[in-house]
Amino acid sequence: MAASAVGGVSVVIDPQVWYRTKKELDAFDPALSRALRRRIKASGDVAAEKVRQTLRMSSPDGGPNTGRSRAALIAATKVRVSFQARQAGAKITTSGSGLPAGHEGLLMVYNKDSFRHPVFGDRDDWVQQQGRPYFGRVIAGEIRRHIVQKIHDAIDEAMAAVASR
Repeated sequence: MAASAVGGVSVVIDPQVWYRTKKELDAFDPALSRALRRRIKASGDVAAEKVRQTLRMSSPDGGPNTGRSRAALIAATKVRVSFQARQAGAKITTSGSGLPAGHEGLLMVYNKDSFRHPVFGDRDDWVQQQGRPYFGRVIAGEIRRHIVQKIHDAIDEAMAAVASR
């Protein structure tokens, strides 16, 4: 996971198998390899979109709702597919690197049910605020229901294409 990314969900298939499958597909037919990568990325995009939809929802406690910080989190939600021998898998991450100054902590706290923060920078006056979990349980169900099966299907179809030639 990238240093600027905190939190995330990974679907990991044995990296050595993943790596060998990609190498064999590249040698056999690079188009099959590209198609496999695209299908796996599309599967991850389903979960990433679920994260973005949750972040687009208005503030759960009815506070100010400009959404600039949440928009930065939405823009920083990415899916990365890797076939490297050591870190093979599909990774969905959200980075806080684009958050405005003074809001860097939002990446961590907004993903909780509730959090405390100072009122307008006054370190003596703190308030409790509701968060809106956007990772973890939000996409865990999506992963269980759809994504893992789609990834397995993509791999099975690529291997069937190889076997049929």
